[in-house]
Amino acid sequence: MLKNKINSNTIRRINAARVFHGIHKQPGISPRGLSKITGIDLATISIILTTLEQDGLVLRQPEAPTGRSGRPNSTLFINEASGVLAGAAIEVEEIHIVLSSFSGARLGSLSVPGSLSQEAAASAIKSGILALLKQVRIPRKRLAGVGIGVPGLVGLDGRIALAPALNWHDADLAGVLTAALGVAVHLENDTKAAALAEHIFGSCQHTSDFVYVSGRSGVGGGLYLGGAIYRGPHGLAGEVGHMKLVPHGRPCACGARGCFEAYVSEHAVVKRLAESGVPLQDIPAIRAAALSGNEIVLHTLEEAGQHLGLGLANLANLLAPSSIILGGSMAALAEFLLPACRPAFEENTLAEIRSGMTIALSTLQEFAVPMGGIAIALQHFLEEPSVIRA
Repeated sequence: MLKNKINSNTIRRINAARVFHGIHKQPGISPRGLSKITGIDLATISIILTTLEQDGLVLRQPEAPTGRSGRPNSTLFINEASGVLAGAAIEVEEIHIVLSSFSGARLGSLSVPGSLSQEAAASAIKSGILALLKQVRIPRKRLAGVGIGVPGLVGLDGRIALAPALNWHDADLAGVLTAALGVAVHLENDTKAAALAEHIFGSCQHTSDFVYVSGRSGVGGGLYLGGAIYRGPHGLAGEVGHMKLVPHGRPCACGARGCFEAYVSEHAVVKRLAESGVPLQDIPAIRAAALSGNEIVLHTLEEAGQHLGLGLANLANLLAPSSIILGGSMAALAEFLLPACRPAFEENTLAEIRSGMTIALSTLQEFAVPMGGIAIALQHFLEEPSVIRA
């Protein structure tokens, strides 16, 4: 009996989320249209819509009269006044916070100082969210959930297993913030969060298989496979930055040598330039130097682009996704990386797999991770009992 109940609840959660996202992707869709795109029968659609309407998440409007006989149809929309969600991206220097509606419309954003102290970071996130709510004149009681992208390993239990750049180990930041804010707070690896945002709010809304790759201090991968983020049995899958590209190659922060991120991350490019006598410290400075024609910078980016193409070829041959999305520093420097990346990718990817596959840039750009927090908060909100009580 318990097994049947668990299966039934799981199905309801999945169906509620599919119905909600169906309306989000096609505002004004009819219940019959929802049934067609989700594969859920009309009777179940009706039950889920009743619950979503009672929770204030969905608005139903009658269609204009057509003069035809039979029951009039209705159109469905996400209720923009139902509440707000907050998303955050934790970095060492800064924490970026976004406030959005349930449909993903950004209402406001700000940055607060980052910290290696978990307590200080939690306090900064809380004060930043409250300041944003005040800025956009939304009562605190309308905050329905918070999602946070973290540069590290996040387990299935929502705890931070390891965030090397922050020196955090086995941290329950979500629990601390849930108690402080009085709403559910959920954590995810920053690149997985960005991948989820690309699917729900970005260019991959109609794609069930893609890989999101982003680089800053390291390189992370969000594997969106078979219609969901692939996390692995412990939630730690996607550490593509530690694929080995060059045997006995450059040292990596993980302690090994020859890793993908030791060649293509922002940190790797900055280090390579410093070794060549060009001490540039961030992406804007590197981009400006490349635009001005600095030959050392252009050569360094060409070299990084070749390694990027080889790494993406490995991912393509292994996973055969429909597309690979580049975010972070890779997207910011794409015009200098891709000319060398694409030939290396094509040379090392099986032609049958490469056919029809695209390499594209994140449409969410610098908002990818905080909007990933929004996506996480929305995902968990839709799984709450109030939404599936039908």
